[in-house]
Amino acid sequence: MNFLREYNKAIAYKTYLEKLGKNIDLHNLHHKKILIDKEIVARISNLRKVNILVITEPWCGDSLALLPIIRKIAEVKGLWEIKILLRDENPELIDKFLTKGVKGIPMFLFLDEKGTFLFKWGPRPEEAAQIYENHRVQIEEGKIEKQEVIKKIRIYYAKDRGKTTLKELIQVFKEHGL
Repeated sequence: MNFLREYNKAIAYKTYLEKLGKNIDLHNLHHKKILIDKEIVARISNLRKVNILVITEPWCGDSLALLPIIRKIAEVKGLWEIKILLRDENPELIDKFLTKGVKGIPMFLFLDEKGTFLFKWGPRPEEAAQIYENHRVQIEEGKIEKQEVIKKIRIYYAKDRGKTTLKELIQVFKEHGL
């Protein structure tokens, strides 16, 4: 797959924000609430320049919480560019990055300056994914509504304020030698 071509056809972050409609308020609230302490700023400052191609959709609750974190890192770093491809308009791309057989979003693809694929991250940080996994059987058996579990994940995002996700992302960069 030619990731540079995919990246070049993607829309700018600002353009994506215009597609959020009423969800823009929640996106902006998450962005405002993210906590980045001096230690995290120091770690982010040492990260390599990357371009980030995000596969998502405006209705995705995880994106509303996670994209502001990536945006915050980009603001601290000052060199990262974030571009968006809509999942439903790009099935061939998301099909290469299935999560447990499903087209989970958001999916963050990290590319070097030449558009070479470095690694992926997503669709959720491990702690949020674990909340879902802890209830998967109950959902499948109809003992709990999926919306109730999604509500628990939203509460997690609100309380965590990006701290765990930031640490997880920094660790992923470290694991990839970046």
